[in-house]
Amino acid sequence: MEYESLIEKIQSQEIVVLDTRNNHDFMKSHVPGSVSAPFSTYGWARSIKSWLSGTEIDLGLVAENDETATKAVEELKKVDIHVTEVISDSLAKWKQDGFQLSSVGEITPDDVYREFDRYTVIDVREPFEWQSGTIKNSLKIPMNELPSRLNELNKSDRYAIICAHGNRSEVAALFLADNGLNAATVAGGIQKWISEQLPVEFEE
Repeated sequence: MEYESLIEKIQSQEIVVLDTRNNHDFMKSHVPGSVSAPFSTYGWARSIKSWLSGTEIDLGLVAENDETATKAVEELKKVDIHVTEVISDSLAKWKQDGFQLSSVGEITPDDVYREFDRYTVIDVREPFEWQSGTIKNSLKIPMNELPSRLNELNKSDRYAIICAHGNRSEVAALFLADNGLNAATVAGGIQKWISEQLPVEFEE
């Protein structure tokens, strides 16, 4: 099928796929392993070049439509970056052909608290941060330990990922979703949880 070779390249890290759509659409549905890079004509291509930092790797693009794809390819060409793969239909055919897509939801602290029995909370903060309070029965897995502890997680469970403010939890939730887990980021993190006077526990 059309995208099988691309999937193999992503899995073997032979290609980096940039998703040029807005972050909301990316979080809602994206190619596993792709990177959110919303397109802009102002410095976007230079930022991509800096991020790649001379890495010799193929580059693919996901775009909302042909017009955006063409503009993105042209901007990258101006900074001597060649695009080898383009998906310009906002993943419509990818989905139609039955290939896997990842998605990450965003939930509020109140959502988690009201439906606590439906979620397993993963706290991805560093151990020293847990001293400010943790959520009862949460799994404490610092973000950099997630890859080595994936075998502790169950694909049939729903995970609510929380950090201090919501930035790290989004990255962690993306990683888990791309590995086939049902993960959502808790908006505002533990700071928001505490500000809404939801219960926390303190380690003795």
